[in-house]
Amino acid sequence: MVTQAPKPAILLLQDETDLHLCPDLSSRALRALGSQTVVRAPGQDEVTYLYGSVAPFTGEGLYEIYPGKTAADFCAHLDHAMQMWPDHFLFVAADNAPSHQAKDTKAYLEDFQDSIELVFFPTYSPNLNWIEHLWRYLREQITRNRLYDTLTQQCQHIIAWLETLPFQQVIHTLGGIKKFANPK
Repeated sequence: MVTQAPKPAILLLQDETDLHLCPDLSSRALRALGSQTVVRAPGQDEVTYLYGSVAPFTGEGLYEIYPGKTAADFCAHLDHAMQMWPDHFLFVAADNAPSHQAKDTKAYLEDFQDSIELVFFPTYSPNLNWIEHLWRYLREQITRNRLYDTLTQQCQHIIAWLETLPFQQVIHTLGGIKKFANPK
């Protein structure tokens, strides 16, 4: 009987974040003393969701936009992660979102138990999932106090920004390091 060698494993930090057409507001915005900050807004807010899976030791990431936070969307993202890292067994560290605990997600994971395993962070512990630092940095750099003409335009800008983020910046951001000096 010939046994197959196990695949090398990789850890992925996974999370979703909401993207709104209405801009995120910063409490640090400049304004005249005693007046409110005025920010141009589209009138109707639209929302979509950014899914991310990041390998914290290499900085490689998979970033995708989905219309919802459903089990089907989550499983599609996991499927794309398995396609991105086909020669690895994936340990995906995620929060306890309803779509992660759904019956359809559990069935999906059972079908692919030789390729992927979901590992849950303790409930109410976003500080343990370092991808939250990346979302915070994204908001500071891309969405805070900025209005895009369309949600599609904003999403395209976000994905392009994430795909060109230097390796060192991803690692520093995941680790919660605020300052990053670009090497010359």
